[in-house]
Amino acid sequence: MKNVFYFGHLNAIGGIETFFYNLSRKYKDWDITIYYGSGDIEQIKRLRKYVRVKKYNNEYIKCDKAFFNFNIDIIDKVEAKEYIQILHGDYKQMQCKPPQHEKITRHIGVSKTVCDGWKELTGEIAKVIYNPVIVDSPKRVLYLISATRLTADKGKDRMIKLCNLLDRANIPYLWFVFTDDTNAISNPNVIYMKPRLDITSYINKSDYLVQLSNAEGYCYSLVEALSLGVPVITTNIPVAHEIGVKNGKNGFIVDFEMENVPIEDIYNKKLTFEYKAKEDTWDKELVKGKSTYDIDLKKKYKVKATKMYKILNAIDKDLKRIPEENEVFEVDFYRYEELKGNNIHNVAFVEDYD
Repeated sequence: MKNVFYFGHLNAIGGIETFFYNLSRKYKDWDITIYYGSGDIEQIKRLRKYVRVKKYNNEYIKCDKAFFNFNIDIIDKVEAKEYIQILHGDYKQMQCKPPQHEKITRHIGVSKTVCDGWKELTGEIAKVIYNPVIVDSPKRVLYLISATRLTADKGKDRMIKLCNLLDRANIPYLWFVFTDDTNAISNPNVIYMKPRLDITSYINKSDYLVQLSNAEGYCYSLVEALSLGVPVITTNIPVAHEIGVKNGKNGFIVDFEMENVPIEDIYNKKLTFEYKAKEDTWDKELVKGKSTYDIDLKKKYKVKATKMYKILNAIDKDLKRIPEENEVFEVDFYRYEELKGNNIHNVAFVEDYD
C-alpha cells in the first residue's frame, strides 16, 4: 500500500472524521487506506465510497507512508518508509501532547497555529498542511410545523408516513411539533417542542403548517397559517375546503391513505397567495353592553388567612412568609380568585373579611 492512515475510533461526528472524508473525496484516485480500531458505521460507509477502509485486526501492515492521527498503538505492526504523526489539535492551548514513539519521523500540523504551539511545547518543527475543504452546495431545508395533540384522530400515523416519504426522497427537512404527547415519533428530523401560546411567530417562519387529522370542526391552525401567508398540508377533510384551502394554490390536500402525496411539488413549489379568513358574526349574537371587567381588576379584596397555610406549610408569594391563621391582608382580583381555591391544591387559603 502507498498511503495508510490510522485512527483509533471513528466518531459519528468530528474534525478528524471530516478530514478523512474530504481527503478521500479529493484524492480518491490515489492509493489510500484508512485503518480504524472501532467506529461509527455511517462514517465508515461514507468513506468506503471513495477509499479502502479496514478495521484493524492485529495484522502486519506494509506501506510507503503511515499517517497516525493521534493514536499510535499499532505502530510496531507497521513497516513504512516514513512514520508521520498528524497534529489535529492546538496542543499548547490544550496543555497536553499526543502519544509519542521513536519511530515517528516527522509531524504535520493542520494549521500554523498548531505548528507554532507544537514548537513551543516540544521544540520540534511540524510542517503546515491545511486540511482539504470540500463544501457541498447546500440543499434547501424544508421547515414544517405542527401544533397538535398526537392522538390517532389527529393523524400521528400519517405524520410518520409523511416523514418516511420525505426521507425516501432525500429531502432535508426539520419538523417542529408543538405537543404535549409523550410517545414521540422516532425520527431525527422531528423536533419536539412544549406547547406554547405564541405559536404564530413560529408558524410564520415555516414553509408549511401540517395538519393530517381524520376530521376537524374548524381547525384554527390551518386558518392561522393561511392568514400569515404560510401554505398548509392537510388531509382531505371537508372543512379544509370550507375555510378556503385550495390544492396547489395555498397548500396541498392529501388523501387519508397518504398514497398520492406530491412530495416533489411540496419541496420545489413556492406557493404565494392572499387569504382572508371568513368573517364571524358574533357581534349579532352577543348581548351588547359595556364591559365592567376593568372595575373588577381595580377592586381590592380584604381577606383573612385560613389554617391551610400552616397545614400545607405554604409561603404566600406576596407576603413572602406563612401568614398566621385569621391574619388580615389585602389582595387584588386575580390573587383573590387564586387564594379562594383556584390553585394547584384546590383549597381555600383565605376567607372574606367582613
